[in-house]
Amino acid sequence: MKKYGFRIAIVVLVLILGLSIFYMVYVHVPYYNYHHKLDLIRNEICETNHYDYDGYFHAHHGKEVYYIIRVQANGKKYFAAFNEKKELIDSLEGPFADEKKVIKAIEKKYKTHIDSLDVGYENNRFVYCQKIMEEDKLTYVYYSLETGEFIKAYFIEG
Repeated sequence: MKKYGFRIAIVVLVLILGLSIFYMVYVHVPYYNYHHKLDLIRNEICETNHYDYDGYFHAHHGKEVYYIIRVQANGKKYFAAFNEKKELIDSLEGPFADEKKVIKAIEKKYKTHIDSLDVGYENNRFVYCQKIMEEDKLTYVYYSLETGEFIKAYFIEG
């Protein structure tokens, strides 16, 4: 009986080791590398443009990839959009639409709960954007960052 208990323990430990290696190679390392790359891009943008990072950086994936960063420069807060070549595309100085009001409008219209919104750059303007996943439908919603007004929504059913 001791012989089988030892073999079972070895098999269980080998399985745990295999799952740990799988998780590290296929989940943790790619996740870490992606976020490390984003941190390097954010730092390069801030250093090149002499920005003071203000706690928000997001890679917005639309037709093209834009890096959206909230910064302080010359005593003013604003959002800036950069393309993949890290060239400044556009910037928007505050005041910005109240995020809480936009969240309430989205929750009322789409009957969902969301905690926060991402800032993106869509159709040459800054937007609040949110992805709403339902059982058989995916909805992308865009509201103006300047005014908080609804701009557009995409629905994908399947």
